[in-house]
Amino acid sequence: MPRRDNPLYRDTSDQKIAGVCSGLARYFDLDTTLVRVVFVALLVFGGWSLVAYLLLWWLIDPAPAGTWAAPAAGDVIAADAAESTESEPPAA
Repeated sequence: MPRRDNPLYRDTSDQKIAGVCSGLARYFDLDTTLVRVVFVALLVFGGWSLVAYLLLWWLIDPAPAGTWAAPAAGDVIAADAAESTESEPPAA
């Protein structure tokens, strides 16, 4: 199994309860909703996923601030910045 470069964290920026499902989804590159549905289905049909969720909540550290920081609505990304500097006249 190939080694993953990204660490496993709880994603507290996209959490519903503790960010466990969101963190697992980011780690395995899956859709967060899919992971949440699987946890709920296992809870309904087996019941053990509640214990697993609580255990993972306790074992997995929350992500440090800015780990998955997305650009804010007002932030300019590099491609937009290059286009905006070309259209602006030079400052005097």
